[in-house]
Amino acid sequence: MMGELSMALNQHLRQNLHLVETSTAPTLDEHFADLFNLSRLLNQTNRLEQILKTIARHSLSLLQVVYCRILTLEEDGRLITRLVEIDERLPELQRRRLERLPAALREYHRALHSQGVVVYQAYDFVYTPMVRQNLGLNDLNSLCLVPMRVADETIGLMVLGDHWRKEEALFNEERIRLAVMIADQAAAAIHRTLLNARLHESQVTAIRALVAMLEQRDLYTGDHSRRMTELAGKLAHQMGCPPEEVEAVRWAAILHDLGKVGIPDETLRKPAELSAEEWKLMKTHPLKGAEIILMLSGLEHVAMLVLAHHERFDGTGYPYGLSGNRIPLGARILAVVDAYTAMTDGRVYRPAISHPEALAELRRCAGSHFDPQVVEAFLALFN
Repeated sequence: MMGELSMALNQHLRQNLHLVETSTAPTLDEHFADLFNLSRLLNQTNRLEQILKTIARHSLSLLQVVYCRILTLEEDGRLITRLVEIDERLPELQRRRLERLPAALREYHRALHSQGVVVYQAYDFVYTPMVRQNLGLNDLNSLCLVPMRVADETIGLMVLGDHWRKEEALFNEERIRLAVMIADQAAAAIHRTLLNARLHESQVTAIRALVAMLEQRDLYTGDHSRRMTELAGKLAHQMGCPPEEVEAVRWAAILHDLGKVGIPDETLRKPAELSAEEWKLMKTHPLKGAEIILMLSGLEHVAMLVLAHHERFDGTGYPYGLSGNRIPLGARILAVVDAYTAMTDGRVYRPAISHPEALAELRRCAGSHFDPQVVEAFLALFN
């Protein structure tokens, strides 16, 4: 009898526990693992687009909202919409209206300067029809505006919208706290990425100044690098390289002769073939170029491509005699494009050859000077 009562009591407790589990939303404590995972994902990339998508999708999932808009505050005080993510369950007409909401709203700027989160409810009729329309309250039941801050600096705004919940279950204290924690992570990741982008712009300016200085010394280098950049980017794309690698190859094409800044003018502009001693000096330019590029953060891979772009597939190149797949793919791409542009551009000591002749020479040297697969992909560009 006691055993039967115990079994009945356990069954009753299990049923009640099931009801609690299915009827209670996750608490903030239960979201710590989700927040940790979000932090991990945000730290894995420096690509702003990927960071914004990760933030928006996690916001929809963790907060159970249908609308997430991320805006950043520009230096001139304007708010710029960076991303809008909308639950696909919403009707298409509603989604279109929500995608087109304006960014220049007084309500958004008030939220930026507030000390906390601002919540708007659709059932509150104190708003004018225009305000309701601009905020999206014709399609959402409630709206939560969460400033994104890093230390004492406000960098933007997260706009979160709810559609399905009833009034009593709208943005409560628990959900607002979770939204603030997500916004804090978002702010740190976006701030880091935008800071890196500004640093990258400064580096690009410095790089272009170096390239311009080299072009003034060697007029051939400028046109050669521009042709190389276009062809190398196309070839990298043709070979299925990811966007990051295509970009690295393009930068390496721009900078591949940067090391020539250390070559004397009389050698660089000599209207005849170089002597053994001059050629030995000229062979140092990949290493010198890589050393200069390594002074700029974030361009380590580009430096490696520049360093290896005169290596040959059979191991007879320089500076290290690398062979086969030990040579980075980007450098193997540069080697083919560099040779083609050099042959078709000509030199002060050697006339240019025709396009068909240059392609024939690449075919002849495939497997010795050049990777055969890269040569085939290059030839395919012209078919």
